[in-house]
Amino acid sequence: MVKKEYRIKAEDIVLLILPLAFLLLFLIKPQNQEINKQPAAEEEHRHMEPEITLTVYNPTESLIVESKLEEYLVGVVAAEMPPSFDLEALKAQAVAARTYALGRAEGYYGSTASHFGADICTDPGHCQAWISKERFLEVYGDESDWEKIEKAVNDTRNIVVTYGDVLINPLFHSNSGGATEDAREVWAISESVPYLQSVFSPDESSYPDYEKTQLYSWNELVRKVKTRYPNTKFPSSIDMEIEAYTVSGRVASIRIGSVTMSGTEFRELFGLRSTNIILSFPSPESVEITTIGYGHGVGMSQCGADALAREGYSYEDILKYYYSGVEVEEIAQ
Repeated sequence: MVKKEYRIKAEDIVLLILPLAFLLLFLIKPQNQEINKQPAAEEEHRHMEPEITLTVYNPTESLIVESKLEEYLVGVVAAEMPPSFDLEALKAQAVAARTYALGRAEGYYGSTASHFGADICTDPGHCQAWISKERFLEVYGDESDWEKIEKAVNDTRNIVVTYGDVLINPLFHSNSGGATEDAREVWAISESVPYLQSVFSPDESSYPDYEKTQLYSWNELVRKVKTRYPNTKFPSSIDMEIEAYTVSGRVASIRIGSVTMSGTEFRELFGLRSTNIILSFPSPESVEITTIGYGHGVGMSQCGADALAREGYSYEDILKYYYSGVEVEEIAQ
């Protein structure tokens, strides 16, 4: 995978110079560059084209490596989706990961300053997770699983998702709980994102991440809320309710005492799996919080993708199902 390595030290940050030749190998420009659509008959020729390279920052090791895009993507898919999932779901994940990697390299999704000049990082909270083959085999112990993921990447080589000839932001999450969320309900954005709308996502209840219940005392809830709202007074007994829901059925706002917060803020504060929340009160002094699904709920549901694949959907069908109005196309090099 690695062509070159660059070890990062604090005193060297301002002096770091990275090879920039990769910038000339690919750039899908917003609004003015078309996607090159290739017929299936050109599949063999497509695999012989020059390979795209990326620079990848690993914050755990303070290391920047130069990698072939397709080799890097195998580690991303291995880290982001269980190898037991259907091959077509893994292919959909590979295309989403490729789309994100190229979009991130072009600066579509915000600042890359924390990458120390690299295109992308392996921090899943900022970019995409990544795992080496050696570590993967330690965790899963099966060479055939790695080969399955390699096939998913190779079979979708150079394929990306676009909307209006521009790379999309292919957001995804683990389990939607039955319906995905509109991006505007999660992040403070002024306009709707056409391809990130709420859609029904069937057959996810059988997956392990579907439901979780946590029990809190009223005092525990109050202490947690006071870490963010320290000057607020709360009643001595339980006083909380969900005030509004989003179209997909998630919590839009919730009140605890005199504090009202968004469902997203409540989820982050309590470390909950999702904003699809059910409240119950087993006693006058305790609250049960049940969450349905896992993740922010926007874009492709990974469990939903697997369920659709097992119903016969292709990776292209899956991507078009979760990202409304998109095209699944080959990039021009």
